[in-house]
Amino acid sequence: MKVDLASVLLVSGLVIVLCGLIFVLNTAMRRNDPSGRVWSLGFISGMLSAICYSMWAVAPEQWWINAIANATYLLSIAAIWSGSRLFNGRHRSLLWIAFAAAALELVLTALEGPNGIWAGSIPLFTGVAAFAVLTGLETLRSRMRRNLNARVLGIGMLFFALFTLARLVLFIAAGPDSPTFQTYFGTPVATIVTVILVVLGTVAVSVMQAERSGARALGDVTVGVYSTVGVLSASSFMQQWADQVERAAFNRDRLAMVAMDVDNLPQMNTAFGRNFGDTAIRSVAQMIRHHTPTTALLGHPGAGRFVIVMVTTAASDAERLAIRLQTALVDEPIDPERSLRATASFGVVDTDMFGYSLPVLRKALDEATEKARAQGGNRIVLGSTDVTHPGALPRS
Repeated sequence: MKVDLASVLLVSGLVIVLCGLIFVLNTAMRRNDPSGRVWSLGFISGMLSAICYSMWAVAPEQWWINAIANATYLLSIAAIWSGSRLFNGRHRSLLWIAFAAAALELVLTALEGPNGIWAGSIPLFTGVAAFAVLTGLETLRSRMRRNLNARVLGIGMLFFALFTLARLVLFIAAGPDSPTFQTYFGTPVATIVTVILVVLGTVAVSVMQAERSGARALGDVTVGVYSTVGVLSASSFMQQWADQVERAAFNRDRLAMVAMDVDNLPQMNTAFGRNFGDTAIRSVAQMIRHHTPTTALLGHPGAGRFVIVMVTTAASDAERLAIRLQTALVDEPIDPERSLRATASFGVVDTDMFGYSLPVLRKALDEATEKARAQGGNRIVLGSTDVTHPGALPRS
């Protein structure tokens, strides 16, 4: 049975709209965070694109509809990349790049608009492939690298990028009317591939949002200014951290920071259940409270991460604290009955090296901790830089 193009676009549009609605409603009701909002923008753009393509299939003389469809299609892929950056904890989403690319595609398609159904295809294929590759690569770093659903999304995006690149090459080399292009890369085939990616992406991203909502529950539940595990909650800690940095800068004190990420927390939750993971976090929090200096500032920004801020007299004090905590994890099992022990990845930075800018210190701490995790976990990495930051003191 031969199915006409209009029917394919209408059915695929219905599937994409339903998937988009499911994700947007799920995000609004479960966890409305920055990455979820940007991903929602991507799904809304995809819904608008699907509707426009369906309208254009019925009225192909309305070339401006195709221009809107192409632009929103590109924006939908770019927004998934931007949201993935936020999910990974990057400080900038670079969403403006997504909007700029979509605007450029809108202009280029409009300029070619009356020339046929393939108007704006070359920049569209190029942009889609580029953002799909960027999304796939983003899933290979930081939080997403440790998440099974993120890896599924990344594999899907990289496959989609490969398909789109092959489509672009054949489009330029043989033209859209060639039998090979029509058979393997024509609109019906591309639509089916897109629908598969949308369904796959909806499931993967929705599960990641749900997992993140649950994984950070202990950090979100507060008792006064403290999280439920007994150290400062994320919001209270950030205020206190900023205050500590400001006062240390005034007094020219050496301020050191140690970040501690519990390794394999998602795998713990999967293997032993959520209650076990919560118990492990509580055990680690108590161990940190017992082994850190009394005057140190202890925070639980979320998930399995803890941050310690303290004034030190020697440059090696923070590293020695990290070693002491690493040893304590070995000596104190989180589940004495089964003799299960946790490991952690440590990042260590101080104001001697990075100055008194809180954003610079946070970025350096994140990079050091991620480097420790990338080396296999259960490592201590000292932040280092070849750049002298404002306010940094010479080491003594």
